[in-house]
Amino acid sequence: MSKFFQNLERRFPRRRRKKAFSVRKSDPLFIIFERHLYDFNYESRELFVKGVVDAYVSHLAKQKVVVPPAWRQHLEQSIAEEVSDMLVRRLYGCLNVEELKKKEKQEATLPSTRREARKRYQKLVG
Repeated sequence: MSKFFQNLERRFPRRRRKKAFSVRKSDPLFIIFERHLYDFNYESRELFVKGVVDAYVSHLAKQKVVVPPAWRQHLEQSIAEEVSDMLVRRLYGCLNVEELKKKEKQEATLPSTRREARKRYQKLVG
């Protein structure tokens, strides 16, 4: 091992180094998105995006975040674009939500992932 890495190890031992923080698991928008995705009750993609945006805006209101009326439409539009991108990334390789559900059932990851998503959502809301 080089001298640089030895000094680094001495100053910052591995046991004291913090693991990388996963932003995704604590981001309220992602938590709400995940909850709506696993409890999919929408007829179209637009309704899904609108449902997630509405839930996120109401979450912001509960957190006492003040959004000026002049900016609200822009905020909702940018959040809708973000949710749409998240949905495309999540469904990558699947043409629709039904294929995603079949794929996840085959992999047997859906129940545990759904439980984790619900737990994070309850923690966020409750």
